[in-house]
Amino acid sequence: MKLTIKYALLSIILFSCSKEEDKNPVPVTPTSATPAPTSLIPLEINTTDIINDPEIFNYDVNKDYSEQIVEFYPNAFFASDLSENVVNGINLALKTAADEWGKYGPVEYWVFGADKQAALDLINKFCERREALNQWTMTECLVRETDESLDHSMIAYQKTGAEVIATNQPRGNAGHNGGFEWGIHKLSSSYPFTFDNLFDDIPAQDDFKTVLHEYFHVVQLSHVYNLTWNVRDSRVIPNESIWMQEGGAEYMANFTLFKLINNGTLIFEESYGSLSEKMQNKMDNAKRALNNNCSGRKLEDFKYGDDCSNVGYDLGTWAVAYLIDKINNPSILLETFYPNLAKMDFESAFNLSFGYSTSEFYSEFESFLELPLEEQLKIIPNP
Repeated sequence: MKLTIKYALLSIILFSCSKEEDKNPVPVTPTSATPAPTSLIPLEINTTDIINDPEIFNYDVNKDYSEQIVEFYPNAFFASDLSENVVNGINLALKTAADEWGKYGPVEYWVFGADKQAALDLINKFCERREALNQWTMTECLVRETDESLDHSMIAYQKTGAEVIATNQPRGNAGHNGGFEWGIHKLSSSYPFTFDNLFDDIPAQDDFKTVLHEYFHVVQLSHVYNLTWNVRDSRVIPNESIWMQEGGAEYMANFTLFKLINNGTLIFEESYGSLSEKMQNKMDNAKRALNNNCSGRKLEDFKYGDDCSNVGYDLGTWAVAYLIDKINNPSILLETFYPNLAKMDFESAFNLSFGYSTSEFYSEFESFLELPLEEQLKIIPNP
């Protein structure tokens, strides 16, 4: 079954989740004065397209765009085995996210399918792009990004897609993998199979939402882009706690997707339920884990890489929904919290945004978790 998505007057045929930045960035040579290579084609900066050609830049490679709204959309680059539905779906989702939350960048969104040679060809394009800007040598780049033993190497995303096809079991992975040392946001994605309707019970909205989620990480990290990595981490994942980083991206992605569906901006062929239903699923999943292998854990305890990190995503989504409802401002993350993280620590920005301390909030949220589900769902809007 095909899915039709309509964006304003545009009709297009189309259609989880993420790690933050790579914790082991590769040393590279600074390039602030590197001229644009002659092998790459410059475009007008005011382009409104999502550029899909790795040999094209839609921005001035000599300019520092960090921590500011830019005039250009993200770039998205695709393995050759991906369908037109996937290309159109990712492009539209990125454009939607940038239009909703602001254009930040440069963003490079690298999308892999299931075919290994197609993935290697795309990785080669990525490494050519880095070498052309004197950011990395081809050899070093290829060694790192084709290393199947690394969780966040680019070839690892292809492996995920290949496993989906081989096992006929849905699975996905996407993430913001750094790029700070190059002045970009580097994001990668495994095969976004819902754009191809690979599984009848998983509609295209799932991968559309994932793109929104990943782009919200761009928004979050753009505000702290110029900080050193340890200070940046302390602002977005204080004490390595992921609830605000992932819960913020997941809530804003879901809220925005349902808002655009409900107001007719996005039209999907298949029903996707409601925001309340999605939030109920997240609470059910979190409670199930907390009653079993994740017993005794609290909102602030969940970190990347532990066996219970998914609970941090689910409870974090609810925590952000709770805070937004408390102050009745769905734009508080965009307007106040993240814009202040460059000059304030997490606690100060939290207090400014929500009017009390994190310790007070954690205690309050624990009490909220004891309420019946029907009471909890009262805070979830119908956007």
